[in-house]
Amino acid sequence: MSLVRRTSVAAVAATALVLTVVLTLVTSTGSVASTRWVPGNAQAGQVKAGLAKQRPPAKLITFRDRVVGGLPVLSYRGAADPTVARYAGGWVAISTGPGAPRAIATQPGGPWQNIPSALTTQPSWALSGRYWASDLVEVNGLWLLYFSAEVSGIGVDGRCIGVATATDPTGAFVPDERPLVCPREAVAPRAYDRMKRRDRGMPRQGVIDPEYFRDRGGQGYLLYRTQGRPSSIRIVALPADGRPGGGKAQSTELVRRGGVIENPTMARRGKQYVLLTSEGEFGQCTYKTTYRRSATITDFSKSKRGILVDTRKSGLCGPGGADLGRGASGEPMIFFHGWTCPELGGNCPGGNDYDRNNIYGAQRSMFAASLRFTSRKAPKIRAYVAPIQEPPAPPPTTTVPRQGR
Repeated sequence: MSLVRRTSVAAVAATALVLTVVLTLVTSTGSVASTRWVPGNAQAGQVKAGLAKQRPPAKLITFRDRVVGGLPVLSYRGAADPTVARYAGGWVAISTGPGAPRAIATQPGGPWQNIPSALTTQPSWALSGRYWASDLVEVNGLWLLYFSAEVSGIGVDGRCIGVATATDPTGAFVPDERPLVCPREAVAPRAYDRMKRRDRGMPRQGVIDPEYFRDRGGQGYLLYRTQGRPSSIRIVALPADGRPGGGKAQSTELVRRGGVIENPTMARRGKQYVLLTSEGEFGQCTYKTTYRRSATITDFSKSKRGILVDTRKSGLCGPGGADLGRGASGEPMIFFHGWTCPELGGNCPGGNDYDRNNIYGAQRSMFAASLRFTSRKAPKIRAYVAPIQEPPAPPPTTTVPRQGR
């Protein structure tokens, strides 16, 4: 046999070996493109009994729940921290801003149309008409809007949580004079939840991001976030009408983090309570939506955190401020915001704090998606809702004429 012949056989054998390895990876992970090789963390310099600790084996991490291609359904103006609810005329969305900006549509994909803001009248204890991360819900035939407003006595930008009512979600809401949640140090009427049992390590600041949750059997709860760092998510049981009334209650801490954890929203799947929160700096693309599960509504101390949607899974910039809802057929849905840059004609690129740096015309636009839950009740994005209205076209490219030779 000639040298050429032997070389050819060796090449074929090598090729077959490579193909075998590739097919093994495909079979075990579903797709080579959906995996990433992550080496283990070596702990150098640690020696015990004369032997160095062995390096942990490498892991194959899959991204089977990666869903990309989401487009904003409400993008012609900012729509931060949206709360979305169905009503007789279609859908209504309220977002962070002066007076709680509001829009309506016949379906989640739009087209969305501005209507007057929801809170044109503020309670006497509020310092301004700027409202953050409200929550809109119907309780016993009456529409309630939970909101946070600035108040004096608890530092700069310290807030308390109140509630306003309306018979129509597109009409004017009238706020109650008694706040629902407010620290004792605030200059405001005595609140339903005065937050007496905060540890010494927790800052004496305000509360934001209210969210209503009704459990099976009809019991209603309010979830919210404490301001400052560490930040925490707390829960308090509400009266049947969802308003403070003349009673009082004591809230319970669910989760605490040294950084920022906020925008709680909750669902129940079987015997599991699923708590969704936002984590990180909201002005950056690293802001994300996380989830935790627990069999007890007031105890998430042993729950593990999972990531529902972040930049890596979605390709979006800072997907957070989520609100859970139901579609026209009762399917679970999620509404959240992400940073879009109109001057670039799409999502904002990473590496910037868009809350502090006003570049590329950055704004938080609203996205909508359907959800699915695994057998272990972990939430996953099933599909994004396509906008009915075409997204705005990117700005025209400026062409520089060539100079003559």
